[in-house]
Amino acid sequence: MSWLDTLEDIRKKDFSKVPMAQRDAAARDVVNMASYACAVVAISPIPFSDAVLMLPVQSAMVVTVGHVYGRKVTEADAKSLIVELAATAGLGMLARQGIKAILPVFGALLTVPAAFAMNWGIGRVAMEYFRNPGMPREQLKKIYEAAKEEGAGLFSKERFDMFRKSSAAQTEADEVEEEDDAPKKKGSKKKPARKKPLSAIQKLVEVDFTARLAKNKDVRDAFDGVVHLDITGSGGGAWTADLTKPTDWISRGHEGSPKLTIRAEAKDFTALVKGEKNAQLAVMNGDLTLEPMDLDLAMKLGPLFSAA
Repeated sequence: MSWLDTLEDIRKKDFSKVPMAQRDAAARDVVNMASYACAVVAISPIPFSDAVLMLPVQSAMVVTVGHVYGRKVTEADAKSLIVELAATAGLGMLARQGIKAILPVFGALLTVPAAFAMNWGIGRVAMEYFRNPGMPREQLKKIYEAAKEEGAGLFSKERFDMFRKSSAAQTEADEVEEEDDAPKKKGSKKKPARKKPLSAIQKLVEVDFTARLAKNKDVRDAFDGVVHLDITGSGGGAWTADLTKPTDWISRGHEGSPKLTIRAEAKDFTALVKGEKNAQLAVMNGDLTLEPMDLDLAMKLGPLFSAA
């Protein structure tokens, strides 16, 4: 189970009769998970992109913490509340830059432990915001400063590595379970076929993407390199998209030196292309892996995932 699934399960639970001490413990668990997720985001090499990518993570955190304390918060309200809480905590020096107000330094990328500590502080402020409505801003600011120090001490490199690997491990376990549980048909005959029908992923990559590349010369020119696709799970496979060629861009297997390698499970890749899954959360949750983690480079391929 991923951390997002865990947050969703928490939001399904009725906390109305749960003692406050247990609510506090549940909220701390939520903040802890979100803080490690934000620490993963801090690896992003693009200035300020970590702030943008943290927004959906922190929104999920605030919505869930609000639920624990009996406050219903929409995702839109959560985004506004994050900036408000950040400003209350004393991080308002970048307020003119929108969500970048949550960054404690100008322009520099957050280090992994600092990202954890910063979000832990924001999360603890959110807890107090919902737990004690009307608490003075100065008190919330003191809570943030103390919680940030607490977060710095709580961060664990081992737990961080486990968090990053957990989603991938869960995906592999699910695939093994699906294979073990697959019904075996007795007496079935294989029908020889000279040409197997394309799987949904094969059609998506080999047919649909080829058509999208043909319509998006600007994308080919902007990227001007090789992309490796590594799609696991049912119908998955390996492909190369050579955008330096004038035609015949897609081929099976991995060839050449890629500028970018995209890894995802078939169901997640399909959901991403169809717009059913948020790419930022997919990266945070380990459902989408980019090597290198160059978001500026990946964004050049954006039109291929939004074209009809």
